[in-house]
Amino acid sequence: MINIFRKGTEVAKMPDETKDESNKFVESGKEIKMAEKNVTNLTSDVEIKGTIKFNSIMKIDGKFEGEMITDDGELIVGKTGSVKANVKVKNAIIEGHVDGNVIVTEKVELRKLAQLIGDLKARTLVIEEGVVFVGNCNVNPDGFKTENTNVREWKRESKKEPG
Repeated sequence: MINIFRKGTEVAKMPDETKDESNKFVESGKEIKMAEKNVTNLTSDVEIKGTIKFNSIMKIDGKFEGEMITDDGELIVGKTGSVKANVKVKNAIIEGHVDGNVIVTEKVELRKLAQLIGDLKARTLVIEEGVVFVGNCNVNPDGFKTENTNVREWKRESKKEPG
């Protein structure tokens, strides 16, 4: 269960995942209906601190501080969303503000006016015009199995003469 706080007062408890057949998200100009997926929505008046673990879709329009972990889940930070956390997810769409390190095992989209302050590691990255991104970025289409990801070390090793 997640405790929901509105303006400092506990008002409700809800399960970690809620099914909502009518949720629609716009991705790259096309509308996607999330009919068969569980979607958890944290509205703009919700503030949560702690650790969130989930396996489906988490859409944050409110404020979250702490840690967010999932192997198969997808994170959507809406335009009014503010996340101050280290995040590990399968896919992410960021339209709001994220302050923390982000590890995405598949694809991350930083949409217009998004702000990411922290390091990013992903297999695929899409950045729209107008995004603010301050941090280090490691994008590797082959995944994170590469042992030598430091470019300076790679350059140094390739300059060494054999024998």
